Amino acid sequence: MTSGTAATRQSTDRPEPLALPAPRVPSPPRAERHVPLGRAGAIYDLVVTIGFATPWTAAAVLGSLHALHVALGLPGSPPPVLGPFELMLTAMMGTAVAMWALARIRYPFASLIAIDSVGRVAFSTWMVTALVSGASPVIVVFLVPEAIWAILQAIGVIRAVR
Repeated sequence: MTSGTAATRQSTDRPEPLALPAPRVPSPPRAERHVPLGRAGAIYDLVVTIGFATPWTAAAVLGSLHALHVALGLPGSPPPVLGPFELMLTAMMGTAVAMWALARIRYPFASLIAIDSVGRVAFSTWMVTALVSGASPVIVVFLVPEAIWAILQAIGVIRAVR
């Protein structure tokens, strides 16, 4: 036997490597599927609520809303000038909403966007309640987008989990 024959035999004695199918990446659970409009709604929330995240900026935003109410001669009671305790509570709410928005920007999962959609319905309800109770119509500036985002996000959640 020559060395060439041995080399040929060795190469043919080796089994062919198995052709494995490409690994199948499982789809995420329905609750973790992304809702494209969820991230957009969260960015909107961050932009709108960041001004309420500190007592100083909340006072400025509320002062601007008060001035707008007066300048337009709107009916109802104008946004109030808040004291330190009320500004603290407002800033706590603004901080919580801003942090919640950051979480949804990073993780626009259907489960989180569904929770947010329910929250938007609740927020919209409180705004309508305030309007009916005589609050300034400047609330409509917040109410309309809140209701629209609730609807759009709910549709996005339904589509994501189907």
